[in-house]
Amino acid sequence: MEMLYKTTTLKNLPMHNVFNRTCIFEPVVKNNQSLLRKREYSDTVYKVLIEGCYLNCSVDYPLFAILIAQYINNVIDEVDNPIITTIPLSIIVDSIGVSGTGNRDADYKKIYGSLARLENTKISYTNQISKKVVEGALIINSDLDFKNKSLTVHFTQLILDLYNLESIKESEVKFMNIQQLTEIDTEGAKALYKFLVTQSKGYIDFTFKRLSMVLGYHYRMVAGKRKAKPEEKKIPLEDSKKRGYIIEALNTLKRNGMIADFHYYAKLGHYRMLQTEYYPDIVQDIDIHKLKSNIKQIKQVKFKESKSAQDDDFPFDPKKN
Repeated sequence: MEMLYKTTTLKNLPMHNVFNRTCIFEPVVKNNQSLLRKREYSDTVYKVLIEGCYLNCSVDYPLFAILIAQYINNVIDEVDNPIITTIPLSIIVDSIGVSGTGNRDADYKKIYGSLARLENTKISYTNQISKKVVEGALIINSDLDFKNKSLTVHFTQLILDLYNLESIKESEVKFMNIQQLTEIDTEGAKALYKFLVTQSKGYIDFTFKRLSMVLGYHYRMVAGKRKAKPEEKKIPLEDSKKRGYIIEALNTLKRNGMIADFHYYAKLGHYRMLQTEYYPDIVQDIDIHKLKSNIKQIKQVKFKESKSAQDDDFPFDPKKN
C-alpha cells in the first residue's frame, strides 16, 4: 500500500524523519549561517554525518520541504526525470516571507542564501535498525528563473533512496504542517516543533540530553572577537543555557497552542510535553503528573544517549563554491 500521496497545500508536506528527528536542520543564529560544520548525530535509530552549512528552520527547512513535496508529486504523476523539480516562486514567497516582488537578485536574497546552504550540505545516513546507508548532497544545480517566476533544483540519489515509494515505511515519514511551522516565532521553537509532532500520543517524556542534541544546542559564539578565527569564537554551551533555551521553546509552543502543558523533572533530568492534538483537555499541573511515562520503554530498547561530535567551523562564501 502506498503511503505517500500528492500534496497541494503547505499543511501536509512529506518530510522524512531523518530531517525531523536529528539536527540536520537546527536553530541557527545569523552569524553562524556563514560557517561550515562537520557533525555526527547518533541514537538508536539514526546515525547521521552532516558536512556543510548550518541549515536553519525558518527558511532552509520550509524551502526544502516544499521542494521535496513537488518531487513526490512528480514521481506519483510519473513525469519524465522527476528529480528535476520546478516550483513557482510565489509558493516560496507566500510560505517563508521573502520579499520576492521584483526581478533583481536582491529581491530574492533569502532564497539565494538558502539554496547555497542546501547545495553545500551533504549527509551520510545509516538506519541503525535496517543498517541501510544512504548518502549524498541535499540538492544540486538550482536555478532561479525570473522570467517565468520559477525555481528549479535537481535532487540526488540521496532523495531517491530516502523516498523510495516501494520500500519507504509509514514510520519514516511525517506529513508536516509547514504553514503552522512558519507561524512560530523562534528558531528554537521551530526545531522543537518539527521533532515533537513526529511523536505519537504515548511519547511524552524526553531526556535533557536527547533534546539538547536533537535541537542542536552545542556551543555559543563569543562576542567582541571580530578578527579571531571561528573556532576561537566558540565555547561549549553550559547545560543551564541549554535548559533555558528548551524552556523558552516550550513556552513559545504553549503560547501558540501547540502544547497543552509541559513540566521539567529536574531530579530525573527529563521533560514531559503534552501536545494539544492529543491532550486538549488537560488540567495543568495536575493531570500532567498522572500520565504513564514512556521512559521505561526507552530503557528497554537500550536507548543510547544522543551524541554529537563536531569539527572546527570555518568561513564559507557561497560565491567561491
